[in-house]
Amino acid sequence: MSLKDSQEAVSDHLNHNSHMATVAAFGQQHTSVSMYSATTVVRAPESVVRGRWSPAVHGFLGEELLLNHRRSGRDLGMQLGVSRFYGHDAVLSTAHSDLAERVDGAIALPPRRRLRSGLTDTVGTRRSGRGFSGKPVSLEELATVLWHAQGVSGSLPVPTAQDDDAAVALRNAPSGGGLYPVRLTVLAQHVKGLAAGAYAYQPHGHTLLPYPPTSRPVDWSRQLGTADVEVDKAALALVYVYDLYGNSQKYGDSGLVFALIEVGGISQNVHLARTSLGLIGCDQGGYDKQALERTLGCDGTSRHVVHLTLLGHGEA
Repeated sequence: MSLKDSQEAVSDHLNHNSHMATVAAFGQQHTSVSMYSATTVVRAPESVVRGRWSPAVHGFLGEELLLNHRRSGRDLGMQLGVSRFYGHDAVLSTAHSDLAERVDGAIALPPRRRLRSGLTDTVGTRRSGRGFSGKPVSLEELATVLWHAQGVSGSLPVPTAQDDDAAVALRNAPSGGGLYPVRLTVLAQHVKGLAAGAYAYQPHGHTLLPYPPTSRPVDWSRQLGTADVEVDKAALALVYVYDLYGNSQKYGDSGLVFALIEVGGISQNVHLARTSLGLIGCDQGGYDKQALERTLGCDGTSRHVVHLTLLGHGEA
């Protein structure tokens, strides 16, 4: 074909060679990228992905993480980090992690409710819901969600020469190495018997620890709001705070990946429990990470907000 061919001839050619239209569309979408896209104010995700076609554009951070988080199962650095945690001091530190929880000022939660809905029915009916009614949830309902999310439900004996009775408390969500670097924070808004504010969930004691009074109040509409959710009608938000050093000192760059897997396990437990309780909820990606971290006293370097879930009653 030549450029002088008629439109009919071009159309006929494409009909017989349909793959060419796909190739042309792909080329137009993925090769037209500015060499300055990595340094401009607007660094859209699409432009970052497109930029992988050009050596002039800086790397995609997600790609770099996946390339480096675990080079090989025989990686000497990984083996050294893991083996270090078989030492008696590391074992005892994990076994006595309950000592890190505060007792003074902690609010005791009621026992969790025993859920009776079948797993198949609960999984099959779980759906994201955003039509919150503003109706308060009970403290028992909150306690039930928190316990199923990451409450303590067993123990693993790890006797050492220093402590024959040492045991690691096991929670309802899995965690790499049993280190549990993800902590749940409750942002209460409409919870019966609980003042509005921020509380850290303490799994060992099944308690809530209020954040210091000097903490900045949460601006729900600005820090948590998106166009499709009336956040002022949600009963509460669960904030997932990741302590980078909590598991990276053992797993190195893999620590972040393991933590995100843990967040997924906790979140799934949250949604299954609230579904069984008749509550609605949705995972929220449109929150203001930096503002929320300042509110919760996270430094944004070693402790990060990595996820957020809204919960409450739905509209009738």
